Amino acid sequence: MKLDSNTNKKEDSQLRQERDVFKKQFLKMRSNYENKIKELSILKELGNTLRTSRVYDKATLLENQLQIVEKYSSLSTIFLLLLDDTEERLHCIAKSHKNSPKILELFLGNDNNPAWQALQTKEPVVIKATDIVYPPATEIFLTQGAYLFLPLLDKSRPIGVCILHHKSENGFDPNQIRFLGLVSDHMVTTILISRFYKQMRNEEKQRSLLSRFFSQTVIEKIFSSKENIRLGGERREITVLFADLSGFTAMSETIEQEKVVEILNGYFSRITPIIFKHHGTLDKFMGDGLLAFFGAPISSEGDSINAVQTAIEIVREIANINQQNAKKNWPTLHVSIGMNTGEVVAGYIGSEDHLNYTVIGDAVNVAQRIETIAEYDTILVSEAVRNKIIDNTSEIQGFHAFTPLPPQRLKGKEESIQLYRIETAL
Repeated sequence: MKLDSNTNKKEDSQLRQERDVFKKQFLKMRSNYENKIKELSILKELGNTLRTSRVYDKATLLENQLQIVEKYSSLSTIFLLLLDDTEERLHCIAKSHKNSPKILELFLGNDNNPAWQALQTKEPVVIKATDIVYPPATEIFLTQGAYLFLPLLDKSRPIGVCILHHKSENGFDPNQIRFLGLVSDHMVTTILISRFYKQMRNEEKQRSLLSRFFSQTVIEKIFSSKENIRLGGERREITVLFADLSGFTAMSETIEQEKVVEILNGYFSRITPIIFKHHGTLDKFMGDGLLAFFGAPISSEGDSINAVQTAIEIVREIANINQQNAKKNWPTLHVSIGMNTGEVVAGYIGSEDHLNYTVIGDAVNVAQRIETIAEYDTILVSEAVRNKIIDNTSEIQGFHAFTPLPPQRLKGKEESIQLYRIETAL
């Protein structure tokens, strides 16, 4: 009987040990499960910020995400820093709360610099707060606890560092570092999405600006060239076209102002597509006139041909407009067109916030003065235009012939110039 009793005690002790081992394993599994649930909750909430926040407000969006991470962890503060264009220093773009220590720029290139080590090794760096050596002016670092430096990588290319502070020197265990690495990846995604969205908004703004001057074809060529829209100009040979509604100023004095605006809007809305169709650039509207040119910002062998084709179609369109205006008892419109080819400076003029693509040069002034002597529904061109297209007139629909005019003395010019009237086969 005594043997049986000892056996039972041994079995009970073994069962208790097995239960203790199972209990420890169960508690560990439950803890891991709870941690996984918490991690998934954080990642889900981080993902939700991308759907519910303003993507273009990068600073606010990232600060909201840092606050979420801090809320679910034992971290006291988090900073997000990005490399500048020189890649020699980091600047802060977000922190987990407003009363966090002030961040000054962190300069790189020091082996004792944990941010530099994280960027160079592309691996997390954990360091005690007391071991960080930084200039006294750097107020970001506390003297207690530990810091984790996580490199922010875009396809293995370092773009910044996430700095996290824990109050305990042993606060960052391998599992937490692994998870916070996932969080840093999410931050990179947020930064890239915000940059892409900003780029799209800038491109949309630029397209809206360019649509005032250029055809869609020209706009696509500008964007495909990857050139930035910036102030400045370049010399170009272009063909300039001035078109003016002859006698419209005197006519408008007898018409209600609202009707004048309606007539002009109707006219310009029909003429502008013709300019764009032939790859012209619309410089500006000037009362009842307009300035367009061909050969900038995109040039081709057929710029002068396109300009003359545009002029012929404008005259033809005026006839169509008048047929419709007659049904409304509106006055008959007449257009005079002057054209010249020459070298100008073409480019964006104004300020960074308000750009205007235009041309400056004597060739523009000559074209404008040619237009002033053109009669109703007449196209006058300089000899420079004629010489450009004389061998290719068969390509111009509606062109019939050049009629030379007696040499003309233009205002502001000492010498007379040869002009030609374009006869159309309409």
